Amino acid sequence: MKLGLVLGLLLCWGSTLGSGDLRTEDVPTGQNLFVITLDGFRWQELFNGADSALLNDPEWTADADYNKALYWDNDPEVRRARLMPFFWNVIARKGQLHGNRAYGNNCNTSNFYQISYPGYNEIFTGGTDPLISSNAKVHNGNKNMLEYISAMPAYAGKVAAFASWDAFPYIFNRERSGFYLNAGPEAVQGESLSKGQQSLNGILAHADNSEQATRDDRITFLSALDYVKRRTPKVFFLGFSGTDDAGHDKSYDRYLRSANEADRMIGELWNLVQSLPQYRGNTTFLITTDHGRGARKNTWYNHGFFVGGSSQTWMALIGSQAKALGENKAPAQLYQKQIAGSMAWLLGLRTRSRNTLPLTCFRAVAPNEQLAVK
Repeated sequence: MKLGLVLGLLLCWGSTLGSGDLRTEDVPTGQNLFVITLDGFRWQELFNGADSALLNDPEWTADADYNKALYWDNDPEVRRARLMPFFWNVIARKGQLHGNRAYGNNCNTSNFYQISYPGYNEIFTGGTDPLISSNAKVHNGNKNMLEYISAMPAYAGKVAAFASWDAFPYIFNRERSGFYLNAGPEAVQGESLSKGQQSLNGILAHADNSEQATRDDRITFLSALDYVKRRTPKVFFLGFSGTDDAGHDKSYDRYLRSANEADRMIGELWNLVQSLPQYRGNTTFLITTDHGRGARKNTWYNHGFFVGGSSQTWMALIGSQAKALGENKAPAQLYQKQIAGSMAWLLGLRTRSRNTLPLTCFRAVAPNEQLAVK
């Protein structure tokens, strides 16, 4: 049955961003947008906290007692806040979370491969491409939303991306896209680098990255934080990979630690933008994942079309254009492909695609406020 479904979808699915999707008469509103991803982080841990079956199994968790001291509580609302304190103490109060399937509130990929490259293609192009079926480092022929935005005069030099995975130069087709991208083991390039960034570049230069497709998320984050302080981008992507790396290594304790670290770093970035006048009161964070993982104890570490649960994702919003809805418990269905159009909408840009999140998620964008670029 699955094979027949795939063959049918191959005939009708494709990437939806075309040359006319953004309209030249658009007037940006001056809003800022940060898109953040936690690669392969399951909705189960986000909404329920640590899984006791995985936490207590030495096959997946090396030191159960230590990790239970950090993340466990019998109350799922308490333990999810222990794992992701920024999500549940800040976003849940001031923003919104979608994807708790216990309430029929569903988020899914539309691409049927349910792995990273197809997932990021869907997030940033607003559609699926059946020809993108693996994580092979092939330059993406589909134009992405960051590329469209960066080509607008108002956003020249104001779009950037930092990611731990070294496949992003291919996913975003850096040679064509034109915006600043730093990924994998790359050192940050540019003039007037801070001493901190110079030190991080030195760490990368001396690291053994010969067989590593990703770098430590903490290095990615510190480099991203330094860039935001120096360059104040209007649109920014930050891609963490630690959760997916730990999953594939079948290390549940490291998976939990990576999620907890990502939560802390997102909170630190949020505090930074609230402290800077360029961002305070006019910035939205849109946070999600590129795919889910296996829903069973013996498949949690894996994902893909034949692994049940891999298409199950989640989304979170907080900021000036996100209504404070909290945890959405109403039955609903959102898709990954709705994010690209929502990125444009949040910036006051109109698209011909109807693939956007429901307008009930957003505050109204002021229609004629001119963009003030620093």
